[in-house]
Amino acid sequence: MKIQNKYLDILAGVHKSILCFDCEFWRIYKNSGYSGIPGTDEFFMPREVGGFLLTKNTDGTWEYHKHFFVTLSPPKLDVSFISSQFATVSAKTAEKLDIIQATLVMPWAAAYKQSLPEEQHEILKEGINVYLNDPNIKKHHKTRAWYKSFLELYSQSLIIVKGKSDIEALQNACKYNEIVYKAPKDVYDIADWNLHSRAKCGTAKLEGTYNCIINEIPDETGKKKHLREILPLGEAHDPSSDAAMTLLVALYIVSTSRM
Repeated sequence: MKIQNKYLDILAGVHKSILCFDCEFWRIYKNSGYSGIPGTDEFFMPREVGGFLLTKNTDGTWEYHKHFFVTLSPPKLDVSFISSQFATVSAKTAEKLDIIQATLVMPWAAAYKQSLPEEQHEILKEGINVYLNDPNIKKHHKTRAWYKSFLELYSQSLIIVKGKSDIEALQNACKYNEIVYKAPKDVYDIADWNLHSRAKCGTAKLEGTYNCIINEIPDETGKKKHLREILPLGEAHDPSSDAAMTLLVALYIVSTSRM
C-alpha cells in the first residue's frame, strides 16, 4: 500500500527504508562478554521479533510491507522462565504457563537453573517446553540463518525503537551465533522522549503513552485512512503491535518537534 505522510518524510530524513521492530527476550544468566541488563549479571537475546518495513518509492510515497513475526530458539545457556505476559502464545498455553509459574519458589525473571533448588529444575524445563510447543511459537520458528537476512534489512534502514535493549539483544545474538553484526543506517529512539511522556501522560511506558496521545497522532496515509488502521496493532507485548505503537509515537514526537 502506498502512503503519503509529511511527518513520515521528516522522520525518515534522507533514508529510503524504515524498519520498525520490537523484541521479547530470552533472559540469560551470566553476562560475561555480552551487553548486560543494567544492575544485573544477566543479558538478553531475541526470543520473538515482530515488525514491518516501509520503503520509499520513486514518486515520493512510502510502501508498507506486510508485517513479520518470528520466534527463535533459546541459546544453550541458562535461560529463565517465560512469563505468559511477555509471550505471544495461545490462551491455553498462557494458562499452562501461569499454573507452572505459580509453583516457582521465586519470581519468574529470577528463575534460572543456577538459582532454583534442584527439585525445581524440571519445572523450569517444563515451562520452557510448554512455551516452545505452543502452536503460534512453532509456526513462526526460524533458525539462526534468519539473523543474516534480517541484518541485511536492518543495516540498510533507519530503525525505530524504544530503548536500546532490542539492539543490544541483537548484538548479543550475533556474538553468540558468530554472525557479523551490521549496524543500522541510523536509529530513532522514542525513549529519548520519556521525560516529555511522563509530563504529558504520567507514564513513559509504550502502551500508556500511545493511549494518551492516540487522538493527536498525525498518521494520515493520503487515502482517507490512518496508519493505525493498517499497522499490526493488537495486544501490548505482541512485538509486532509494540513496533506499530512505537512508529506512531515517533510520528507524534516529530509533529511536535520536541526531539
